[in-house]
Amino acid sequence: MSFNPDLHMTYTQETKGKAIIFRLEGSLMGDSTQQQFKEALLNQLDAGHKYFILDLSAVRNVNSSGLGSLITLFSRTRSAGGEFILVSVPTNVRNLLHITRLDTVFPVRETVQDALQSIQ
Repeated sequence: MSFNPDLHMTYTQETKGKAIIFRLEGSLMGDSTQQQFKEALLNQLDAGHKYFILDLSAVRNVNSSGLGSLITLFSRTRSAGGEFILVSVPTNVRNLLHITRLDTVFPVRETVQDALQSIQ
């Protein structure tokens, strides 16, 4: 099996103010990097951080496993009294959120700056 970048994900994280911004790139399809990202965010939550912004501008695809991860992270963050905001959501992902009615669950902002202003 050859490597297909469209089916894999990478991520970076940075702290800005009291928020941790995760920039995801590729596909949220349940691969090992998605699991690493999930663990990284949960570790930050366990360390006391409560404000997370997910920049999805470079996400190409999301499947049920990817949606499941987002729901888990959103639920855990909210249970801890935190905020979990999606930003720069591509049209295809926005459509999926709408079809699954998750657009009524997840806070969505247009830009990272909008999200930062909403939690400051």
